[in-house]
Amino acid sequence: MRKKISPIYSYIESVLPSESEDQKNARAKSEALGLSAISISKTEAHLIHFLGGLIQPKKIVEIGTLTGLSALYFLDLLPATGKLWTFEKSPLHIEKSKSVLQKYILSGQCQIIEGDAKDNLPQISENGPFDLIFIDGNKAAYFDYWVWAKNNSSQKGMIIIDNVFLAGAVWGDQTEQKFNAKQIGAVKNMTDEIMKSSEFISTFIPTNEGLLILQKK
Repeated sequence: MRKKISPIYSYIESVLPSESEDQKNARAKSEALGLSAISISKTEAHLIHFLGGLIQPKKIVEIGTLTGLSALYFLDLLPATGKLWTFEKSPLHIEKSKSVLQKYILSGQCQIIEGDAKDNLPQISENGPFDLIFIDGNKAAYFDYWVWAKNNSSQKGMIIIDNVFLAGAVWGDQTEQKFNAKQIGAVKNMTDEIMKSSEFISTFIPTNEGLLILQKK
């Protein structure tokens, strides 16, 4: 969960360009659902947009759609022939994100995969390998997402993983948002495996929530 916005984020967001009307709409839908604390911040959204743009992706996978905000940032990176596959389990979030992403869905640039991403990711494997994979879903399944991502990442492909600090729970902080042992274990085991991997170069970006960035060698 994102803590109260820091002075650093406040300054960054004061000088960043305004979000598009679609992005503002997606953010407003998260706020209306009382989910602004788990919606990606403007600072982090610009960061993942910048990082993704470095590899000029044509195929992107997102695990965790929420109301479509991060999806819009990723769609902005794609050429007309590119595609985003985004996974979401909550019917309410799917309803909200469909209204935000409708024009991209109709054009074929975006597909929302409904249901548990852990179960449904294999459905799209035949469309890979994928250039950019963003993991921001069920924390208890992070290790499983990582295994799928590393096996379906293109040469020089990038994987971006959000919330790897679990608001400090991975190093033992007590937070307002309580994470269970399964969630903490999955994130820590995933991080350990990534750091041991010889297939990827990786680093942390110490955002409030923690971003882990990997690129295939």
